[in-house]
Amino acid sequence: MNPLQEHVEKLFAGYKPTPQVRELKAEILSNLEAKVADLTGDGMEYSLAVEAAKSNITSVEGLVEEPASYEVVKYRSELLQTALLYSLIAWIITIPMRLFQVAENLSLLLPLIAVVLGILYLLVRGSAAGADSKTASFNHTSAVRSRTLAWIIWGIFVLAMTMSTTAVHMGSNIWFGRPLHISGPYQFGTLAAHYAWPLVTIIIPLIFSASLRLKMKHEAGGRHVD
Repeated sequence: MNPLQEHVEKLFAGYKPTPQVRELKAEILSNLEAKVADLTGDGMEYSLAVEAAKSNITSVEGLVEEPASYEVVKYRSELLQTALLYSLIAWIITIPMRLFQVAENLSLLLPLIAVVLGILYLLVRGSAAGADSKTASFNHTSAVRSRTLAWIIWGIFVLAMTMSTTAVHMGSNIWFGRPLHISGPYQFGTLAAHYAWPLVTIIIPLIFSASLRLKMKHEAGGRHVD
């Protein structure tokens, strides 16, 4: 085994030989060999070039992420409870919007979702007593990426709906430079409800955030991932 391979093996000592680790080891070894080739090509002695290359990579901490595991029953129970709470809050917020005939379908759908989540929560809670402490693995980086993507998609959705509402209700006024005229409280309430209802869908990215938080909370072994 050449000195570069020995250095790489020492860097990864203690890590499980997962596909990710093997791929990373091969990549680092290739980079070290390329660095040594460049240095020796410039006239440096091989031994000195090896030491110089090795000094550039002294640790792989932070590069390797081992899958974490979490307690499934506790995670599912709290996630369903959180989703149920969010759905009930969103439903309460949409009730006044029905007075302006805005988001009526959403106002009817949310209580149905809450009922389904409530039933699932009771089932999970009921089966938790006699269940084994089953665990499942998750990748923190992938979970963070999913959470971020959920927030980005939600932001794009809200922006699109805001632009759509503006175009429908104020497009002609903006186009022709006319001042916006609101005839009374009802029209103002209707306009405000059209702008407000897309914000209710914030419960979706909030659930993604809660999912990651609860997986970390119930991580098996009590080790939390930052």
